[in-house]
Amino acid sequence: MKYTDYEIPADLLFKTKDIIDMGGLKCSALLNPADFEDCKDCAGNIKRIEVKLSFSLLSKEILVNGSVSGLSEVECARCLKPFDKKFNEEFTQLYSTKLEIIDIMYLIRQTLALLGGVRNLCSEDCKGLCPYCGCNKNDVECDCKEPSFSQFACLKEKFSKK
Repeated sequence: MKYTDYEIPADLLFKTKDIIDMGGLKCSALLNPADFEDCKDCAGNIKRIEVKLSFSLLSKEILVNGSVSGLSEVECARCLKPFDKKFNEEFTQLYSTKLEIIDIMYLIRQTLALLGGVRNLCSEDCKGLCPYCGCNKNDVECDCKEPSFSQFACLKEKFSKK
């Protein structure tokens, strides 16, 4: 089998034998965003996703270097408005040549899970929501003012010296 004849499997399950027979493999593919519907908590609503892979043969292992990039719709942590955000994450993994199948889809899902801990902001100067009326302060200037009393005022009397 020649490199040019290799058809990238849609489920990203690569046969180890094929990779060894070709002496390694470099490939890229656009993936179907619908396959990642269950990753919304991690990466947002994925609109476009691409994977680039490089399989290198070592003595008894296959080294996979790859990157997953794309575009997803996420929610701003301050104003809660949805916006499009680009992502690009790299990964590296070793697999034994004794394995029958190398599951790259699992590796991509793990990589997307790492995106979930990121605090997304639509812009660095996002003003967020008003804590009193809830309006988006990027769109509207509200007349709300901070209360002049302290929530701890009642404790002052209790602990003040007599």
